[in-house]
Amino acid sequence: MGGVTVREYGLSFVWVCLKNYIGKSWPILAIFLAGILVSVLVSLLGRKKENPLEIVTVDGADRDMKYGDPEYEEEDQDAPTWTFLWVIVISALTVFNPFIVRALIPRLGMTTVYYRFFWVLPVTFGAAYYLVRAVMAFRKRTYRIIAGLLAAALLAVIIPVNPGLTNLKLPTNVYKVDGAVPVLCEAIHRDFETTQTYQKAQKRAEKYTNRNSQKWLKTQARRNPLCVFPYEIEFAVRQYDPTIRLLFNRNLRLYYEGNRTTGITYDETKIRYQRRALILDAMYGRNESITKEQFVDAMKKTKTRYLVVEEHLANGGFLTDAGCTQVGVTAGYTIFRYGN
Repeated sequence: MGGVTVREYGLSFVWVCLKNYIGKSWPILAIFLAGILVSVLVSLLGRKKENPLEIVTVDGADRDMKYGDPEYEEEDQDAPTWTFLWVIVISALTVFNPFIVRALIPRLGMTTVYYRFFWVLPVTFGAAYYLVRAVMAFRKRTYRIIAGLLAAALLAVIIPVNPGLTNLKLPTNVYKVDGAVPVLCEAIHRDFETTQTYQKAQKRAEKYTNRNSQKWLKTQARRNPLCVFPYEIEFAVRQYDPTIRLLFNRNLRLYYEGNRTTGITYDETKIRYQRRALILDAMYGRNESITKEQFVDAMKKTKTRYLVVEEHLANGGFLTDAGCTQVGVTAGYTIFRYGN
């Protein structure tokens, strides 16, 4: 639901989210809605049947007393339950309700991030649940197998498969990230531990016994390298290695790359933004007017230590002349270190 915000879409927000989420797989929504309708009707109209109590008798009981097991009424195994119904009721009163969403969410300051709520997930799980209930409605196992195969075949035909699914490449490492990420992080840590910056921070950290103090926390942060990664793998680095500090936060990097889906804007006249944008522009040679002095000033003020650039895109000559040292080329990326 990236790019869908309450501020932009207003009362149509819920419908736009559903369309983006379901896409062309409308049968999922149809199954979900049909299941809800049937469950509501049967749950409201049906009544639970109570089993009679078993009567235990002793010798000498009344002659009219019937011995033997009582005749129980057959229990309906397929009686509908209220599963998913309470989710629908709550959702209908809150997130599925465009009027409440429009009025309440902006008051909570969540106008730009509300799309991250996974409030439409019950649609998929509900459709699967109701489809299984429909198949299991048949008494005979043979009929159930046939119904299951027909349902699977029908879904495979009418629900389009994502065309990118055939080109999907799954990570082979145990961390489930791009294979270059662990290699790059390890190379940076190995090189950073040989620098004066790390060694000084290490000595300072040993002096503090109170690990809850602000001074110890600041020193601890200096033991971790501050880096800039390519946009394609930066978010994977954030998830894989929390000891790698990133110059850009998520929204700032998205904004720089031209992605406005977060709804958060930045003042490009602010020096904080300009310094970070300057470093990226220099890494890739996007702005030839940038001088070495400007680059060095930005690196010092932001305290950035490592720049990771795609090997074929790196502005290596400029970075080397500006005081960066090429640490090495790993997994198709060039690592530059600034300073000692």
